[in-house]
Amino acid sequence: MKINIGFSRFFSSVQETPWYNEFLEPVVSLISPFSKVLDIGTGTGKLLQLLTNGKNSDCTGIDTSASMLAEAERKLKGLPVSLVQVPAGAGFPFQNPCFDEICICNVLFNLGVDEQKFLLNQSLDVLNERGKIIILSPTGTGNSRAGFRKFLKRDNKSFGLWYMLTRQSARKYNTRGRIPDFCKEKNLVYSSRIVFDGFGLLEIIERR
Repeated sequence: MKINIGFSRFFSSVQETPWYNEFLEPVVSLISPFSKVLDIGTGTGKLLQLLTNGKNSDCTGIDTSASMLAEAERKLKGLPVSLVQVPAGAGFPFQNPCFDEICICNVLFNLGVDEQKFLLNQSLDVLNERGKIIILSPTGTGNSRAGFRKFLKRDNKSFGLWYMLTRQSARKYNTRGRIPDFCKEKNLVYSSRIVFDGFGLLEIIERR
């Protein structure tokens, strides 16, 4: 448990860096003010903090890790957010459908295809008819000059560590195209764009 708490504290400090806020900005820009948002794999809750303070969103964050959620609770103290621990492979404990936007940041690229499909199906079950699922993942590539500038900025040294640790899984995720295939199977509208100077992939899923 001490190791988990230590990692959660470290991850929380990473989420407070300028580069991580820049990484999340494309997601924040897509969220409508006052909307009801679910953040899957919320970690220590940085996205919830940004959306609550910047968009007046009604936010719920879920994660499998008790230590991550404990750190999120500390970070979000005083903010009107809900935090729920959901065991891996368990269904979402929400009434259907109830969310305007669902965010999955820095999560899907680490999962197998069956786990990806499970999370996306659970998301569709609790997504409003006109809502959208927003997925943000690393690409494992990017503009090397821009990346070097990010790394040199004060408090941004963790950017290099994040890039190295996610590079291999991110490249596999981006070459296999599983999310577009899922959308074809479900007759959903899929769109994507490269963000964060080439280091991030933003994917959006909507119903027809």
